[in-house]
Amino acid sequence: MNTLPQIRTRLTVPALLLALTSASYGLTITSSDDGYVREGQSTTVQDGGISEHLYVRKDNSGNNDHVRKAYYKFDLTGLNADLSAAATFTPTISYRSANQNGNRTFYFYGLNAGFTAPTGELGTDWDETALTWSNAPGNDRTTNIDTGFDAATTSLLYTASNQYNSDIGKSYTITISELGDYVQADNTVTLMISWTDTTQYGFGSKENSTISYRPTLEFSQIPEPNAAALLMGLGASLLITRRRRQRL
Repeated sequence: MNTLPQIRTRLTVPALLLALTSASYGLTITSSDDGYVREGQSTTVQDGGISEHLYVRKDNSGNNDHVRKAYYKFDLTGLNADLSAAATFTPTISYRSANQNGNRTFYFYGLNAGFTAPTGELGTDWDETALTWSNAPGNDRTTNIDTGFDAATTSLLYTASNQYNSDIGKSYTITISELGDYVQADNTVTLMISWTDTTQYGFGSKENSTISYRPTLEFSQIPEPNAAALLMGLGASLLITRRRRQRL
């Protein structure tokens, strides 16, 4: 017959092993690709895709030539991200052309999971050296050209309103309530920014010379069971088996 101490041991060891092998912890990465697009140069890769600043602005000429939007891609391949948990996107202002005209708004968007590129658009594996206004995934080129993204394939994550002369170095902490809503089949996440003023702002890219200006994505990671934890569990199981046999 099992004694009370034996029952407690059986409950405690598996629980301990589970805690050692499945506890999640935070991980922060920077973008794998990023760039900005311009309506007036619709087929041109801006700054070769390697600019220090990702520019955003609306148009002031009535023909949308000057609209700019920023794109970021994060690669989660092999990182065992907890897709059911929240994540945090942090872009930082790295450039401002002048004092703006009044209180304005930054919009932060995400490309929805399951995105399939229509004809003419890049897929979720887009590369910063190929990104243009005409092929940027999820871009709105017809309805809300200044600040919008395709309503069918993107979601608004956050609206930063009443922004007046935001300083260089200001970071925005954008909460993604459930990371899995934006993780694609290739384990990438694409995020975007637009802006409602003709004053041009820039957010730091992964190439920015100031490390603190570079974009980051922080998320919960579920580690693989490590060798030490597995050996501990095996040893505990062998010890329990030995004690049982000794008491028979």
